[in-house]
Amino acid sequence: MDAEPLVIARLSPSALEKRLRARVPELQMLADCEVKIEMNQDSAHLGPDHWVQIARTIQDSWSRFDGVVVLHGTDTLAYTASALSMLLRPCRKPVILTGAQRPLAALRSDASRNLISAVEIAASGAKASSRVAHQVCVFFNETLFQGNRSRKRSAVDFAGFESPKAPVLARVGTSIQYFGNASSLVSGVKSSASVRIPRFESRFSRRVGMFHLTPAFPASALSHSLSELDGLLLVAFPSGTAPTHDPAFHALLGQAKKLELPVMVVTEGAGVTGSEYRAGKEMLEAGCLWSGAMTPECAYVKASYLLGQKNGREALKKWWSRELANEGVSQRF
Repeated sequence: MDAEPLVIARLSPSALEKRLRARVPELQMLADCEVKIEMNQDSAHLGPDHWVQIARTIQDSWSRFDGVVVLHGTDTLAYTASALSMLLRPCRKPVILTGAQRPLAALRSDASRNLISAVEIAASGAKASSRVAHQVCVFFNETLFQGNRSRKRSAVDFAGFESPKAPVLARVGTSIQYFGNASSLVSGVKSSASVRIPRFESRFSRRVGMFHLTPAFPASALSHSLSELDGLLLVAFPSGTAPTHDPAFHALLGQAKKLELPVMVVTEGAGVTGSEYRAGKEMLEAGCLWSGAMTPECAYVKASYLLGQKNGREALKKWWSRELANEGVSQRF
């Protein structure tokens, strides 16, 4: 028997606000909240057009609020957070993305506590102690993460997110304890007197391919598709290595170089030591661009963002190894 399609009830903003206030009455004690329904669909269906739409909605109402909370499905939340960190730059107020592993109406739901803490952090934007949150963040399970350094780690644990390559920004217990030195951040971006970041267009390429390397990676099959791509992002083994013993893999990198197709390399987890191994150095020698301590999600978004510009390949060549939104490229292999 065919499965029933997922139907998501459509609520008016007033109906949703009424439901939130009924189920999470603590919100009235924390802030004067205004609710807007931007879209109503599974997060697995969100992409570049939605990222731009969310960013524009936030920008249009920027001056009216101390902070913004975005309720988002968890599967693609890290991609949206990475995109917003670049689209909203410079971000001078807290923009907190949060969600839940269980719906608000379910027993033992984590939705209300995630929402309460996210709203409290967003509403405290004027306080000096919370300045570290003046950027795009992800809040989940009593922990505040830098948005473009976070990724989903579990679909069942309440601790559904992590930032394996960056320290957390805050933890919530009986009080909110913020970490880090806010003075070293300028709107969530590392300050640099010598580098002026241009105002990029709100455009993303849909022709960036991201592939996980495997011990038997089908490099020859991928070679035939390179002409269809604007960029190729390879998720290497945790130490930054790849199956460089395979002639087909070398041929793939050679074909990309011939086509002047940028090839970026990123790793999962916290290990970023690719240059220590020959199997990593060979990718450098072939002209691959390393992603420092970026997450795969952020690396994909940044590649798509830069390659979506009118002079995409030139923009990527110039800005891939430079910080746009403190995304982690300064931590190099």
